[in-house]
Amino acid sequence: MFCKMVGSDFNKNFHWSEDRVPNAPQNVRVKTQSTTATLWWDAPPDPTVLIRGYTVEYGEGSISQRILIEGPDSTSFTVTRLAPNTNYVFAVSAYNEAEGEDGTKVMVAAKTRPAEGSQTEKLWPPTSVRARIEEKSGGGSAIVSWDDPNPESAADNSIDATQRQYVINYGVYESDTQQKVRSNAKAVRLTGLTPGKEYEVAVKVVAGDGSESPWSIRDLFLVPDNKSTSRFDWFCRLNDTEMCSIDSSPHWKLCTPKHDTYTQRDAGACPRVQYPSSPAHLTTPAINLPDAQRLCFYFRFALLNFHPGQMKVEIFRDGDHSNRQIVWKTRMANVRTHVVQNVYVPFSQQTSPFKVSVSLKWDGQQMPRVIVHEMDVLSGGCSERSTGQKIMFFFENHSEKLKKKTIVKGSGT
Repeated sequence: MFCKMVGSDFNKNFHWSEDRVPNAPQNVRVKTQSTTATLWWDAPPDPTVLIRGYTVEYGEGSISQRILIEGPDSTSFTVTRLAPNTNYVFAVSAYNEAEGEDGTKVMVAAKTRPAEGSQTEKLWPPTSVRARIEEKSGGGSAIVSWDDPNPESAADNSIDATQRQYVINYGVYESDTQQKVRSNAKAVRLTGLTPGKEYEVAVKVVAGDGSESPWSIRDLFLVPDNKSTSRFDWFCRLNDTEMCSIDSSPHWKLCTPKHDTYTQRDAGACPRVQYPSSPAHLTTPAINLPDAQRLCFYFRFALLNFHPGQMKVEIFRDGDHSNRQIVWKTRMANVRTHVVQNVYVPFSQQTSPFKVSVSLKWDGQQMPRVIVHEMDVLSGGCSERSTGQKIMFFFENHSEKLKKKTIVKGSGT
């Protein structure tokens, strides 16, 4: 139970309680535009039950996405990147750390408006912006690439069409000097980078008619200052042919993507049919980023069936498996099934080569049906990368435990 005295006039006889989940939010309302829906509500009426935040869920016809919003005063949220002229269902509930599910959900339904207005409203910003240092250049250049979520139209492919372009904005992190370059491809080489500096980069789409998307989420990357040491961000998108030098226990195999009427699944690492005993792990190769003051581990996974096991992320020095630091963990029972989880875990500077391990543990039953799509180790911390994304932070050390679930307001996807 968590108890907190509230107000000087109530110190003697009033407490917030966390021995049960909150009641349902009141007066839930929704207003839609062509690609967005804004929900707002009043807090549950019982002031004696502690509220740590709210859960917003939505989907076309049925719930398929879940967003956690931290803080009892966060009583509104805008869901973006919705389809125009489409029926959606929304649910809002309050949560705390009492055992059990979230509080009672309040359901509302709404239809987005038909698409209208300028092309600017229809263009989505690039996603998955990522920088890779060119080792042969001695660290002075980087390849920046990204994904474009905007579908191509027939006009884009016509002979006389003005080709879609991308504007790339980059510079030393938090400096006043920024540069812009253009590219017709979804990648660009940045040269003349200063060794030892941390850079930021963002990308936007420019259509043939001159309309533009918003800027993407910024990516941060460190330019190495020592040619003899490998100090590069590490990226691994697991697919049906590539494991990126990951050290895996015998539980795993590579699964191909599956997109049909019943299943929408990207490629990744998933359990074998014959499950060996617990635990299972996926561990990165040795990574060396000694000059990065802030580090971030990102991984993307989905749980395909309910399971009471545990998942955790550990950091340890290369060659020293006995001294492992747990930086994130959760019970699988708390993870919503059939929903892709984007997890960002910040951790402190590592002056020596290190590895990151994702492990699963379970007792007396088969291995959880988990598919891991991506694992990245990034310099520059998590704050900029996670804006607009679902993030789940779980920290633990030997002396005290701190749990934090948060969602930064943004895209809601």
